[in-house]
Amino acid sequence: MKSNLQTLKERYLQGWERQTTVILLASAVLLTLHRKYSRTGIFRTHLAGYFDNLPLVESHPYYYWFLSTALTLFLIPVIVAIFGTKQRLTDYGIRLGKQKVGWIVTLAAWILMIPLVIMAVKVYPSFVDKYPFCKAVASSWLAFLPYQLAYGVYMFSWEFFFRGFMLFGLEKRFGNYSILIQTIPFAVMHFSKPLPEALGSIIAGLLLGVLALETRSFVYGAAIHWLVAITMDTVCVIISH
Repeated sequence: MKSNLQTLKERYLQGWERQTTVILLASAVLLTLHRKYSRTGIFRTHLAGYFDNLPLVESHPYYYWFLSTALTLFLIPVIVAIFGTKQRLTDYGIRLGKQKVGWIVTLAAWILMIPLVIMAVKVYPSFVDKYPFCKAVASSWLAFLPYQLAYGVYMFSWEFFFRGFMLFGLEKRFGNYSILIQTIPFAVMHFSKPLPEALGSIIAGLLLGVLALETRSFVYGAAIHWLVAITMDTVCVIISH
């Protein structure tokens, strides 16, 4: 007779495919690490004292947040993809893919979002309270621009994780359902944002997933995400002044 352990193994592990298992388990672990350690509070509690002599101390926790995200949502997933699966990094969307479609959609989406962002900020004052995350960088362009570049690293890493690592990593097993799968944690990660943005993240997750599959690249989603974020910060700064 089969042991209980063997029966359970056959019942629950039969047919498990390596790549899908690695991507799903790694995603759970990495999102947990990201939420736990890629936070401004970690910097303020454990690291702030080492950087007191640098200018614009209010921005330091945000630089930590943005750049540590590059570790939890980009560098470590890249390592997992290389050693945990048999796919190439280009198979995870680290390429330009269909550039013509990608750049046209990126420009069109940004132009479309500019008036929507302006309207949203005027209708929902909570956006002005929320953005930019670091109010001190609004003091000058010399502070604002480096902050936005670091913000871009954050967006690039964020998009790679959801529209690269998860989307393409799960596509082989789940096909187009991978769009829905990556949208769930993406939307959950927006729970602290203003309600219109939190709900909009569901639509954004779906559309950016389609764009990634169509272009075979996450880069255009990252560009759109970053451009819209810069626009939101800029509009909020202008209105608040």
